[in-house]
Amino acid sequence: MQIRALSTLECTKLLTANRAGRLACAKDGRPYVVPFHYAHADNHLYAFSLPGKKIDWMRANPL
Repeated sequence: MQIRALSTLECTKLLTANRAGRLACAKDGRPYVVPFHYAHADNHLYAFSLPGKKIDWMRANPL
């Protein structure tokens, strides 16, 4: 398997063709991956989450 970067067009097609994905984050060197639902519109990605582990971990390690 070869891993490569997606083009902007490929990313847009992937995001508009789906409504669910996997959100990965890390804290203290530990990975955490959860399923999530999203909406893609006007080149923006929208998602909703209740407070919990994924929100805490993303706040501890923002991009």
